[in-house]
Amino acid sequence: MTLLGFKSFTLWAKELRSRPRLSVIAGFAGNSKEKVKTPSVGCFYDFIDRLIDGKYQKPCQHYVKPSKFKKGKHLRNINGEKETRQKQKESDVAQYDSLTRKLKDELNDNKDKPRPDDLLKILEDILISCAIIPSAKRDMLGDTSKLNLCGDGSALPSGANPNGKPSCDCYKNGIYRCNHDRYYSDATANWGYDSYRECYYFGHTYYQHIVNYNGHDLPMHVSIEPASGTDFTQSMKELDRLNKTLKEHGLDWKISHVIYDAGHDSLGNYEYLMDDGITPVIALNPRKGTHPSPSGSAQRVNEDGVPVCPAGMTMRLCGYVKKKHRIVYNCPVKRPTHRDGQHLWNAFPDECPHKVLCDTETKMGPIVYVKSNDDPRLHPPLPRNSSKFHELMDKRSCCERSNSTKKVTYHLGERVCRSDAHYLVRLYLVSIIEHARAWLSEDMKLVNDDPLALIKKVKAG
Repeated sequence: MTLLGFKSFTLWAKELRSRPRLSVIAGFAGNSKEKVKTPSVGCFYDFIDRLIDGKYQKPCQHYVKPSKFKKGKHLRNINGEKETRQKQKESDVAQYDSLTRKLKDELNDNKDKPRPDDLLKILEDILISCAIIPSAKRDMLGDTSKLNLCGDGSALPSGANPNGKPSCDCYKNGIYRCNHDRYYSDATANWGYDSYRECYYFGHTYYQHIVNYNGHDLPMHVSIEPASGTDFTQSMKELDRLNKTLKEHGLDWKISHVIYDAGHDSLGNYEYLMDDGITPVIALNPRKGTHPSPSGSAQRVNEDGVPVCPAGMTMRLCGYVKKKHRIVYNCPVKRPTHRDGQHLWNAFPDECPHKVLCDTETKMGPIVYVKSNDDPRLHPPLPRNSSKFHELMDKRSCCERSNSTKKVTYHLGERVCRSDAHYLVRLYLVSIIEHARAWLSEDMKLVNDDPLALIKKVKAG
């Protein structure tokens, strides 16, 4: 259904009934004497309910199945949420530093606890067993001891009425915007801001981590929250779930770098990643009233946090001492070179505004360093002016391509859905398809090079 781009269970059930060959391909086949039986529309909805409810439990009048909470009308009061989101958007982004640092402490305290036994856990296990591990066996994730992950979120408007249905009779008296609770058909949707379209919407937001390797964009994890969720917090919670999933499946994989856009630029994100030995690659988000301050042995820094020499020139990035969390810079007119197979340092005093070398006795000096753990946001372990930072940041476009695959190619953005669970199931189905498409692409390369190569590969197991 997902592969063929069907948006509706009703249309899909009708298509299966009218096309017996398609129903056989989909797995709904009887024996040769019986007519092929296909499921009704309600079967698909019931199947997702079974996934939501988890393990079977005997009926009990005191137990309500989780799927029941997502159905029907829900009495809620979300009046004024749009105005609240507007105030949060206009406020200083620095407020998220304290929020993310609290979340970091909470996640670190619960790091050894297992994942909740919910729908997301079932889908995580399916994705890792059916897609991620097979991709790793095909060597399509790169070196699993130092994975590079890219993360980003995207908006998913709900099919429910954002205005709800009144629970009072105020409209009879001509009052159409009262503060009473209203009924909503989507249990978890609320108001959020879509930064891509620059508008407010009623619904959900999903977040995913992607591995971009050898031209393929392979999802590693997907989660969904109400529209009010932010990249600041979703990225940390999802990365925690991904690490626990890998650990529970016995996969000793390590994450080397995590690449985020400026929407993740909060102090808690840097500290959370660095606590796990992960190098954060996050674009700087300009903020009001903040300016990089000198750190370590640097006396002066520019607006990007890079040390400035006594002559006023931006100093040259020399390296990073990981054990001491120090970013080292040296004189900008002293640069390394190779000559006759030897590593040498050349000095160019004419390029200096003072036309003289500050430190003539050393080949690199003067040398200063900046402590990245003092303020990892302004002084990250991987400096933003380094070539490797730009090389890794270029990989982040894989998130946009994956979002386009989910929302445009497979019509997820056009699906009228009033449940985050239905959205989440479809998100994971498309994620599995993205892996399968990458496998097919690699197999086709083999066939083009050698028509018998694929047959040999299958026989070899």
